[in-house]
Amino acid sequence: MSMFNAFDDVFILDGVRTPMVDYQGAFADANPIDLGIKAARAVLARSGVAPAAVDSVVTGNMAPGGFDQFYVARHIGLYAGVPLEVPALNAQRICGTGFEVFRQAGEQIMLGCAALALVVGTESMTRNPIAAFEHRGGFRLGAPVAFKDYLWEALSDPAAVSMIQTAENLALKYGITREQVDAFAAGSFARAVAAQEAGWFEGEIVAVTSETFELPGYKPRGIRLSGKASSADRDTHPRPTPQEVLARLRTVFKDGVQTGGNSSALTDAAAAALVASGAVARA
Repeated sequence: MSMFNAFDDVFILDGVRTPMVDYQGAFADANPIDLGIKAARAVLARSGVAPAAVDSVVTGNMAPGGFDQFYVARHIGLYAGVPLEVPALNAQRICGTGFEVFRQAGEQIMLGCAALALVVGTESMTRNPIAAFEHRGGFRLGAPVAFKDYLWEALSDPAAVSMIQTAENLALKYGITREQVDAFAAGSFARAVAAQEAGWFEGEIVAVTSETFELPGYKPRGIRLSGKASSADRDTHPRPTPQEVLARLRTVFKDGVQTGGNSSALTDAAAAALVASGAVARA
C-alpha cells in the first residue's frame, strides 16, 4: 500500500531555490532556517503574492542545523512576513519530504483549511551535528564517550541495513553493474553541466549574499557566507566527470557498485513554492 493524493483545481503558482552548494562551501555557516527564509522571501517577492495572503506554512527539514531546530516552520513563516496567526508545521518523510510538503499543502486546500500555502524545503548537510544522546546524566570514569557524526550515523537504519547497503542489494537483485552505474553518473554530470552552461537553471535560482533578516519585535536573523564568497548564484557540484575518472574510485563495499563519484552529492540548499486553490490562481 502507498499514500497517494490527486488534487483537482490546485496549482503551483511559482517556485524558486537557492543554488545547491557543496558541503563545506559558501553555505557552511548558514542555518537551514535562514536558507529557507531566503527562498520563501524570494518566491513571495517574485510572484507578487503578499505574505499576508498566505493561509498555511508547510516546511520540510530532516537534520538539525542549529539549536533552534524546533522552530523551522515558524521562523521561516514569520521572517518571510507571514502573519503570526497563520499555522506553520514541519514535515519529515526522509527522502520523500519534498513531495510530502506539496501533498500536505494540496490536502489542506482540498479540505478547505487553506487557499494559499507557502511550502519550503531546506537542508544543511554541512551543519549536521556531532552529537551524543547518552550523556544527560554525565560522564563516568573510563566509560566510552558516545559522540558520533550525525550525518554518517543517520544513514544507517538500526532495524535493518544502511541506505548504502540497500542500494547495493538492489544492484545485486537487478543485475546492475558498476560500469552501468558509473555510466549513468557520468551522463548525469554531463547533462547538468550542459544545462548550467545553457542557462537552464537561471530562472529558478535566487542568488544568495550575506544579509540580515529583520522582523519588528523579534531578534534579527541572517546569512553569512563562508570564506571569501561574496555571492552564491550557481550550483557548485556539477562538473565534467568522465566515466574513466569514475572508474578509478574505490567502492564503498568490496565488489560493490557505489563510490563517492556515482552517489548523491552532499550539498546545502533551500527551495520554496506557493501552492494555491484554483480560485486564488485565477484571481
